[in-house]
Amino acid sequence: MNQPLKTVVLLVALCCVAFPGRPQDLQRGFSTIELGMSLDEAKRALQDDPSFRYRGDPDVQFLPLTQIPLIETEGRAFIDRAILQFQNGSLAVLSLLLDRRRLDYFSVYESLVSRYGEPDRLDPGQAVWEDESTRLTLERPLTVKYIDLPTLNAMIEEGRMDEALDEITRERFLEQL
Repeated sequence: MNQPLKTVVLLVALCCVAFPGRPQDLQRGFSTIELGMSLDEAKRALQDDPSFRYRGDPDVQFLPLTQIPLIETEGRAFIDRAILQFQNGSLAVLSLLLDRRRLDYFSVYESLVSRYGEPDRLDPGQAVWEDESTRLTLERPLTVKYIDLPTLNAMIEEGRMDEALDEITRERFLEQL
């Protein structure tokens, strides 16, 4: 093998060791519930999924002062509660509040690390894994969240636009005084 080819092979091998890919792609949800589902699809999936005690429309609410649908339902076995938040007609956040009598933070953390590798961010309050479309967080005391990143980024950008509009409106008001 010539020297330039040996160098390329060595660099590729080092990159694979130094920057290993995620052992597995991030899931976009739990069981039959996936980010991006419509409200009706999520209702049907919850109704049929043995992990949840979904009662139908009594579990559907709206976030205060908005018309954004929210489903909060009891879980079964290892899930105490599930909260599904919708934005623009699709599931944007799935939060699973886990049963702390049956599970502990470290066990869930180890399971996620074995499946997805080390978290992208880690602090005392949470561990975060991300890819281009999903953020998976394990939060203390024991909550797992699946978040649709394009929706989250759009909401953040929209918030920035609202702040900029408020500042312009404020400046124009002050100019009129």
